Amino acid sequence: MTVYNLYIFDKNGNCTYYREWTKTAQGEVPAKNQLKLLHGMLVVLKTFCSKLSPTESDVTRFSYVTNNYRLHFYEAPTMLKIVLNTDNNCAPVQEELETVYRIYTEFVSQNPLCSCEEPVTSQLFIDTLDAYIRSLQIFKK
Repeated sequence: MTVYNLYIFDKNGNCTYYREWTKTAQGEVPAKNQLKLLHGMLVVLKTFCSKLSPTESDVTRFSYVTNNYRLHFYEAPTMLKIVLNTDNNCAPVQEELETVYRIYTEFVSQNPLCSCEEPVTSQLFIDTLDAYIRSLQIFKK
């Protein structure tokens, strides 16, 4: 199994963090319009899943699979959205996304030198997150 990339969107839909572990055809930070399309698709899918849900609870996590990849989505109580793309053989990784959120909270949200509405620049966050993702069983070079 392979981890492709991870996105973190703030409550306003701005991508504040992007990291790629496996080079894709694109191989660089996605253009702003691609990020807006991805965020819009996530909002629509979340709404769609909520409408289909037999309970009235809000959908804060989901995963879908295509022929080429699996997308894992987690929305934190702060409206922060975390998206992890893996290969399509990977099982859902919701607990791992919650751990990513805890790392974000510790090194970004609680850091007085970081703004949650700005791109993440905390090297401690970047290094800790990278070490965590690389430690997962789903990570493969």
